[in-house]
Amino acid sequence: MKLAINPKIIGKARQVEVPNDRPYYECFGHKVNLGWGWTNIDAEWPDVFELITIDGYATSAELRSDHRDDENFVSRQLIMVDIDSGMTIEELLDNDWYNAFGAGFYVTPSYTDDKPRFRILFRLATPETNSARLRKINRGLLTLFAQADQACKDPTRIFYGTPNCVIKERKEELLTDDFADILVAMTEQLDAEQMSQRIDPADYPEITDERKKKILTRLQQSYVGEYAIWRNIGWGLKAGGFSLADFQYVTQGMMSKKTAQDAKIVWEDGSANGEVTMGTVIHFLKERFGPDWLMEGNDKYGFTKTGKKYLKRKVMETTNE
Repeated sequence: MKLAINPKIIGKARQVEVPNDRPYYECFGHKVNLGWGWTNIDAEWPDVFELITIDGYATSAELRSDHRDDENFVSRQLIMVDIDSGMTIEELLDNDWYNAFGAGFYVTPSYTDDKPRFRILFRLATPETNSARLRKINRGLLTLFAQADQACKDPTRIFYGTPNCVIKERKEELLTDDFADILVAMTEQLDAEQMSQRIDPADYPEITDERKKKILTRLQQSYVGEYAIWRNIGWGLKAGGFSLADFQYVTQGMMSKKTAQDAKIVWEDGSANGEVTMGTVIHFLKERFGPDWLMEGNDKYGFTKTGKKYLKRKVMETTNE
């Protein structure tokens, strides 16, 4: 397995704010650069797992130089899904996709029983050398694991290790080529639907009190980490008759560094001349949880019965071949 590690970044790098200057990152009191100092290695999977969960090294894709940049992307075989909220380890161990294709997991240094934070590992059967296709595979996994950090889809994304990690599991399963194709096709279908869809208020059901509660719960569980998406969700909620307090509540789960005051500023800023509506919110949630998520019961992972049945059939088809 080929990938890049950074021996100077052990555990999670901490951002240090500097008055009147740019912030920097440090590990164990030493300044580190997240973009430089990367070294390619070729190692067996058990050794890679130890580098991440015992030595605690940060990892990324195989690179052309020591500069971690999308232009220097060569290949990636080990990909990860970052869970910060909305899923427990017990739920992960009962998850069909993890059991069929997951290569293991490990908790992050900030893990607690009340706030389980961990990374799910997947090994591609064939290393991916096309960065655009890799991004689609990542997005497909993020669709299956809707509780995940949705920002973690870049080809050269950095993932921190956990030194001397205790709660972890290493498995030998591979994410097969066939299932990778399914993830790519699913992503392309979602993109095509988004490009062709004109959101109209008539396209979504009446927002009853029960549905309002469900919308807020799902949004609060949907980490995005992208300002424009979060902002549009706020403007859409405002157009749909929700309150500022509702937007501040969902912000807690959607963004890691935005405060209630930040949400208030966005809320009072406007709504793109009325172009962003409640339909934007409904469309966002349809992409995450399926087209009929608001109309029928969902399972604990956010899938509708019909959506999960389809994907489960595809899983069984690929694993039985």
